[in-house]
Amino acid sequence: MRAASINVDIDSLYLYYRIHGLDEAGATDAVWEKGVVRFAELFDELGVKATFFVVAQDLERSAAVRSIAADLAAAGHELGSHTYSHPYDLTRLGRAAVADEIDRAHDLISEVQGRPVRGFRAPGYTVTAELLELLAERGYAYDSSLFPAPPYYLAKAAYLGLMRLRGKRSQSILDRPSVMWQRRTPHERHGILEIPITVLPWLRLHVIGTSLLQLGERGYSVIAPWLRRVDVVNLELHGIDLCDLEADGVDPVLKKQPDLRVDLATKLRLFRRVFSDLRDGWGVETLETLAPRLGRA
Repeated sequence: MRAASINVDIDSLYLYYRIHGLDEAGATDAVWEKGVVRFAELFDELGVKATFFVVAQDLERSAAVRSIAADLAAAGHELGSHTYSHPYDLTRLGRAAVADEIDRAHDLISEVQGRPVRGFRAPGYTVTAELLELLAERGYAYDSSLFPAPPYYLAKAAYLGLMRLRGKRSQSILDRPSVMWQRRTPHERHGILEIPITVLPWLRLHVIGTSLLQLGERGYSVIAPWLRRVDVVNLELHGIDLCDLEADGVDPVLKKQPDLRVDLATKLRLFRRVFSDLRDGWGVETLETLAPRLGRA
């Protein structure tokens, strides 16, 4: 089968401060109020429905955030779970704590969405058999955390190592190295359907919002024929991908994030092209809609 999904992880700015070992006291809601709203407007323009993975505590923290999330659901987009508080070390917390993160998120997001949450993505893409089994026990339709991309994994390992050398501590953690060579196509894992984030065949180059912004339109033109060989495209982005460092008043210290080094007009032009290609070449659906067909296939 040939199918595509576009999904957005809504990681608020305070989570990026934690990645880079910074003081998060000045974090704003720009990701929700600017980035997510722009994604919703772009999807509406192109006539596609997407999946948004929500950190549930954000729904408690801000009435504005809760309203935006409700608007996404009302527009026909899917709200998936990105846990309650996005602990980067989720898989090291113990079974009871992991279950609590799943259940608290499930209740809050389901309430806003108006129906039960069906999909999950783990913080930092890190999962264990125990986590997947907990999702299966709760009747989740799919997990979409597997990210089998050696270039991404090695770049992350290098950055975390550099931070340690500088005496700084990131809350982000590394998964096991074996994740780099896991299956890149949808499959069942520990009782639940796994829908991996798309990597290209052979070199397993990752195709996500950040890498597309680094490639630019010229780079995308190079990989587009390669991408067309992928039957199921699961394109992952982040809310910050449509934030603008200056226009949205984002703390300049976060220029460490590649997503914030590209101006908004360039981002919109590139994503409009990529999303249109997926819509016209594959057809774009939410992961929740795709999951039953992928499971049968």
